[in-house]
Amino acid sequence: MSKLTYIKKDIFSAPGNSILVHACNTKGCWGAGIALAFRERYPEAFTVYNQHCKEEGSATLGTCLLISGERHDIACLFTSRAYGEQKDKPEQILDATRTAMSDLMRQNTKGKEIHACRINSGKFGVPWVDTERVLEELNVKMTIYDPVVPVE
Repeated sequence: MSKLTYIKKDIFSAPGNSILVHACNTKGCWGAGIALAFRERYPEAFTVYNQHCKEEGSATLGTCLLISGERHDIACLFTSRAYGEQKDKPEQILDATRTAMSDLMRQNTKGKEIHACRINSGKFGVPWVDTERVLEELNVKMTIYDPVVPVE
């Protein structure tokens, strides 16, 4: 039985005192997709993430940077070294997702609820079913958000 729950809402509507997860590159750039939305809503978290990348670089691949926040904690899963044309191959991204998610679960000592969008499936281009399989293998309990598309 899956521990993934799917809802049609905006991830930023997640309950307070929970963890919002997104997949990141190790270059310190939240310039497109959901990462840009995180940067706009959580500029302080972006500053922490960016500085961490400057100090650690590609050594962060396969780890999670958990940033405490007022309303939400932000979990940066380092699943690709770069972005755009330079992003890692899907198999590498999935391997990094496995270890980064394990790292998050180890760090979540307070047992906070975990919320995410369909990580890796946007700008990293990994089919969601592949990431979903990794999360299910790890027995991750998480709410997955499908954005609500506005009706015109």
